[in-house]
Amino acid sequence: MNKRYFFIDESGDPIFYGSRKKLLVGTEGFQPFLLIGMIETDDRKMLRKAIIEFMNNIKTDIMYNSIPSVANEKGWYVHARSDHPEIRAKFFELLRTLEGYKAHVVIAKKDLSIFNRKHNGNPTEFYFDVLHHLLNGKLQTSDLHHCLYLSQRGNNTLHRFEEAVNKALEAGNVKYNNSGTYQLELVPSNEMPELSIIDYMMWAIQRKLLKGEKRYFEALRSKYGEIINLYQESI
Repeated sequence: MNKRYFFIDESGDPIFYGSRKKLLVGTEGFQPFLLIGMIETDDRKMLRKAIIEFMNNIKTDIMYNSIPSVANEKGWYVHARSDHPEIRAKFFELLRTLEGYKAHVVIAKKDLSIFNRKHNGNPTEFYFDVLHHLLNGKLQTSDLHHCLYLSQRGNNTLHRFEEAVNKALEAGNVKYNNSGTYQLELVPSNEMPELSIIDYMMWAIQRKLLKGEKRYFEALRSKYGEIINLYQESI
């Protein structure tokens, strides 16, 4: 059976309240958006090889390997928010020419009334509702083995991940047999180079939303598939 791979990550967070139920909306550091995105590919090996080669070239290039984030003794992986601007530019150039993938992203503007009414004031419910919107309509091919990898962080659990996947399958009226045609894993971002692609593509959207800087998003526009904006007009 042929395989299709989905690498899922997030940007921002589903948090509205801090310690002692302190409302964070409007305070410094509050994240106004939660983005969950994924890349979809049938050629995982090619993507993985391209990113590993990129990282190896950076780590052996005297022009870049002394940059603190790269030289960090704890290790370095491609991550848009923490990468040096020169490395970030080089990785965007790679993504512009790289083929064989398509990105899908859900943007959820954080609205307190919706959070309390629809998600019962629960950030985990909010997160997995957004994830369900991302997966809905993407798992409708019963003759493929779907491999889904979710970046491991925050309140992610395999149980809730499976719930979101099953909701997407039910919405698509897909009936899988007992042998199973999908697998789910929670994975650390630093061990899964493919996650760097969706991390950068969400960073480009967030940059446009928060800073009004469009060039990164426009440079990769052809690489995006579906972009769902839950609570406002499309970007």
